[in-house]
Amino acid sequence: SYCFDKLDKTKHVIAANEGSAISVGIGYYLSTKKIACVYLQNSGLGNAINPLISVAHKKVYSIPMLLMIGWRGSYNKNDEPQHKVKGKITPKLLKLLNINYCILRKKKDLAKLDKLIKISYRTKTTVACLIEKDVLKTQKKYKQTTKNKIFPLRKDFIFKLLKQISNNSKIISTTGYTSRELIQIRKEKKLFKGKDFYMVGGMGHASMVSLGYSLNSKKQIICLDGDGSILMHLGSLRTFGHLGNSNLKHILLNNNS
Repeated sequence: SYCFDKLDKTKHVIAANEGSAISVGIGYYLSTKKIACVYLQNSGLGNAINPLISVAHKKVYSIPMLLMIGWRGSYNKNDEPQHKVKGKITPKLLKLLNINYCILRKKKDLAKLDKLIKISYRTKTTVACLIEKDVLKTQKKYKQTTKNKIFPLRKDFIFKLLKQISNNSKIISTTGYTSRELIQIRKEKKLFKGKDFYMVGGMGHASMVSLGYSLNSKKQIICLDGDGSILMHLGSLRTFGHLGNSNLKHILLNNNS
């Protein structure tokens, strides 16, 4: 948020999901005839495929665009299992999508990127660059100076929740720190009532996994969701509210991100 505050809001947009980011880039080109740079992690490339293929593709509207993709689980880096799976197929996905790409590892590789950008303009196609972990580094770290004195911390809430749930409760937790803190608190505080399913991937889908489980079970199902995740697929709230039974609880932990 510190970096975002210094950028032009009309030219730098944080989208709720990757497909929306691609769509913003399409609209930018339609109005300016300049290519947009859309940056994302390769874990979200699947969300971007729909507008990339059905709108921006050369055989549809031929919208040029640059994708800057963080390559989690690349061949040279150790990573979590879900990142390794997606990392292995990322180059193949780009080839299937007819997207020319380069890999940025050293400063000299920027010449390849420059060439791709020119190709994008000339052929009106999407191009991409893959960036591995630790290739880009921040020059100045931003330290949070204000402390939250009003709301409880996420870990404190999870701790109190684990002390209250029943033995047959099922917790389905969203991807990221929520799942990490959940398993860590269980081990540290020796709180083992109930069982967990950690959404190590599939950001934004924890609520629907919870709903799918609850519709076929009489056990208490608790979904621990995050604000970023829920924004990605807000439409799921309608289905969740319409079909959810009394055994299903949806808890949103608002991180203000």
